[in-house]
Amino acid sequence: MLAGCLILGLTAGLPTPGLLKSIDAGFGSSLGEYALILLPSFALAAALASRGAMTNSGLAAVLMAPVAGAAMVCPDTAYAALSPMAGVRKLSTLFGAYAGFKLLVPAGPLIVAQALGGVDSRLVFATFPVFTVTWLTGQIFARQFESSGAVNTSPRKMTLVIVLAPMGVLFAMVGLGLAFRGRLNLPATLDFLLSPKGALLTAAIVALVPLSRDARAAALESAVKRTAPLLLTIGAASVLGAMIVQVFPISTLASGLAKAGMVLPALFCFTASFKVAKGSSMATFAGTSGIVAALLPSLHVSPEAATLSMCAGAFVTIAPNDSLYWLVRNDALSSCSDTRSFRILAVGGLLQGIAALAVVLVMAECRII
Repeated sequence: MLAGCLILGLTAGLPTPGLLKSIDAGFGSSLGEYALILLPSFALAAALASRGAMTNSGLAAVLMAPVAGAAMVCPDTAYAALSPMAGVRKLSTLFGAYAGFKLLVPAGPLIVAQALGGVDSRLVFATFPVFTVTWLTGQIFARQFESSGAVNTSPRKMTLVIVLAPMGVLFAMVGLGLAFRGRLNLPATLDFLLSPKGALLTAAIVALVPLSRDARAAALESAVKRTAPLLLTIGAASVLGAMIVQVFPISTLASGLAKAGMVLPALFCFTASFKVAKGSSMATFAGTSGIVAALLPSLHVSPEAATLSMCAGAFVTIAPNDSLYWLVRNDALSSCSDTRSFRILAVGGLLQGIAALAVVLVMAECRII
C-alpha cells in the first residue's frame, strides 16, 4: 500500500514536499490511539490464553464464545480455547466467536470506529441488535451440520480460558462511562478510565496481574509483536486513502452512490473484497478503515453506519487463506471432505455478513444510526 501511495502521488504530479507531507500526516493521524487499542487488546488476549480451567459444557462454550472472541480480539484464539469443551457444538462456538470478534467492543467496532470518528454511545448500543441477529444466524446455520454428525467431537487436551473477570471489568467500566461521562464533571483520570480505551487498558491489567513475571512478560511481548505490523498497515492505509481523495474525483462518485442509496452496500462490498483477498480479519480492518476514513466526509453517512457496514463486510468469508479456516477444518470438520468443509465455512461467514448488513440497513433507514 505504501508503494501504491508513492506511485499514485508521483503519477498525479504531486510535488515532493507535498507528497512527503501527505505521507507524514497519514502515518501520524491516529496511530497513537490505535496503539492504545491494540496493545492492551492483544495483552489481554495473551494473558487470558495462559490461564484456564476444565469444563465439559458445550452450552457454556457456545455462550462464552462471543465474549471470548471480542476479549481476545481474535476468533482463532477464542475457538481454540473453547473447542475442547464444546463437544458437538463446535460450529456454534466458531460462529459465535466470529460474531463477537466482528461486532462487539473491544474488537471490530472499536478498531474500525477509531479511524472513522471514534466510539460513542450510539455505536455501542447499535452493535447489540446487529450482533444478536448475526449470532442467531450463525447458530441456526451451524445446528444443521451439528445435528447431522458432520462435526468431529473427539476431545483434545486443552483448557478453557477464563474471561469473565477482565471482561466484566471492561463492560462495567464502559457502561459507567456511557452513563456518566459528559454528564458529570469527572476528574481527568477517572474520565479516561471510563472511556473505552481506558476500560480496555484496565481490563488488560486485571488479566495480567495474576500471572507470573515470566508469563506477564511473554504476554506483553506477544502484544507488541502483534501490534507493530498492524500499525504499519493502518498508517499505509491512511496515506493511501488520503492520496485517493487528492487524486480522484471521489466526491462525484460518492454523490452518485448516495443518490442511489448504495453507500452502505458499497462499503460492505469493499470490505468483503479485501477480506476475500487478504484472508486475515485484522488485516482487513487495518487496511480498509484508513482508506474509508479519508473518504467518509464525501459519503454522507454516519460514522456508526459506516463502521457497522464494514464490520458486516469483514464476515465474508472464512476461506483457505484465513488461518481460522484451517484451525476449524482440522478440528471440527476433520471428518468432512475438503469441498464440504469449504462450503460450510464459506457459506456460514457469508450468511452472517448478509444478516449483519440487513440489520444495519434497517437501522440506517429508521435513522437509528
